[in-house]
Amino acid sequence: MATSWVDRWQLDLDRLRWYPAAQEIRAVHREDPTHVVLRSTAARLVWEPWRLLPVYAVPAADLRVPLVEGEHQDGQVRHGLIPHPLHFERHTCAGTELWPEERASAGDAPGTRTATFFRPDDEDLAGHVLVDFQAYDWFAEDQPLAAHPRDPFKRVDVVPSSRHVVVSLGEVLLADSSQAMALTETYLPLRWYVPREDVQWDALTPSTTTSDCAYKGHARYWSLASGDPVGADIGWSYENPLSDGERVRGYVAFWCERTDLTLDGVEMPRPESLFFPRGRR
Repeated sequence: MATSWVDRWQLDLDRLRWYPAAQEIRAVHREDPTHVVLRSTAARLVWEPWRLLPVYAVPAADLRVPLVEGEHQDGQVRHGLIPHPLHFERHTCAGTELWPEERASAGDAPGTRTATFFRPDDEDLAGHVLVDFQAYDWFAEDQPLAAHPRDPFKRVDVVPSSRHVVVSLGEVLLADSSQAMALTETYLPLRWYVPREDVQWDALTPSTTTSDCAYKGHARYWSLASGDPVGADIGWSYENPLSDGERVRGYVAFWCERTDLTLDGVEMPRPESLFFPRGRR
């Protein structure tokens, strides 16, 4: 019997997983880029149980800041996917918090702020320390990294399409295009990016929301000019994308989970996704 790749992939989500990073990884202080926190050619990408996105783990010998031990954590038992890289302090595997000695001596005692390092108990990661990506600026070789470490099993693919794409919400037309870009991204539904000239801008208003993608870059958002649904972002674009988003530079995409999509005259069902699981719209 054939096996769905998605079903097979989900079988290992409750396990601690790792993969060699291969490239040289470097982290520096944001306030002082000359202050190197770590440099490693033996880093690993580590996915804690139920986490979709990895963090870097490096041999303790590759850290250039002395650490002191904080509290031991047993690890949180979960049965649902964690799709974002935030909340480094919420570990789903057992291990010990580690604190930079300089912060501990300055009064940032364990328990008062988030620890930026974590040593898992797992024997296969012995001698390795997980590092909070949000705490520093990172480089893979000489390439700056954004949002979170890049996943070697993740792929973004963009192809042009002449299919007739219509996006609406209720009676409000948002976009109508036959020159869209179809963007596929691992774990996510197909996204349709339409050129700016095919967007109904009078129906939209800029949102204050922004986000960062490790593959496509910094995104800005739009919501309905009518304000309904209140506070709901429905579209976004990458104005100065990273390499994986270059073909959709300036194009606009809409949440197919939150809007109505018609392709070549056929209405598409709203899919579930990591961002909009069943019951959340």
